Amino acid sequence: MAESIAGGRTSDDIPEEAMMTWRVANSLETLRHQLDARFPGRGLAADGGIGDAAHQARGSDSDHNPWYGPGIVTARDFTHDPAHGLDIQQVADQLLGSRDPRVKYVIANRRIATGRTWQWGPYEGANPHEAHFHLSVVADPLCDDAQNWNLPLFGEAPDGGGGGGAIEPGTFTTWGTDVNVRAAPSLGAAVVAQLAGPTRVTVTCQTRGDTVSAAGHVNDVWSFVPALGGYLSNIFIDDPAAWLPGVGDC
Repeated sequence: MAESIAGGRTSDDIPEEAMMTWRVANSLETLRHQLDARFPGRGLAADGGIGDAAHQARGSDSDHNPWYGPGIVTARDFTHDPAHGLDIQQVADQLLGSRDPRVKYVIANRRIATGRTWQWGPYEGANPHEAHFHLSVVADPLCDDAQNWNLPLFGEAPDGGGGGGAIEPGTFTTWGTDVNVRAAPSLGAAVVAQLAGPTRVTVTCQTRGDTVSAAGHVNDVWSFVPALGGYLSNIFIDDPAAWLPGVGDC
């Protein structure tokens, strides 16, 4: 039995030669962790690192593909969630104001600005980027500079985000839509929950199980998520490591 993925495809549709190792640039992961800590209640519905099938078809024309270096994705999207303090226009404006040399371009609310001009201009792409902002970092070693982003919002007290503080160990973000959580690490096990979109989950352990393939990647590791009462294939956890760091065996 093949696990279904976005677009109605199954793991049987993905050629083995298409599978590859990838990771998101370290600078983008740093920003994600900073935003998670600053706004711990923020929504994740429009978050994303590696691109979907439509992005993959564009090759090096999309920074959401692992086209730079040894499989490095140089773009990430972050969800607009003003109810929990994260306003994409505020973050995007502060990124431009920082003049950080890691910035290649930023898109938000039908506007785009590059790290050459640092000025907003109209964006005419199909996606208006009103539900999230997009940050691309430069395709050179600077993309892996993991130093903190120096933005004014990170020096303020949390606004509407709850208790604040660091993200709990073992907490990750999922990707994909309609992702199944199963009673056991098996494609034949009962579905105990389903994740409609990107979700922050805390896993307590991981184990080997059935192999799952999706979006050109393959993994046989599953993580146990106590809050959901079941196992989630690591293929749908937005971390480039097949075996999640800092998580023990079940």
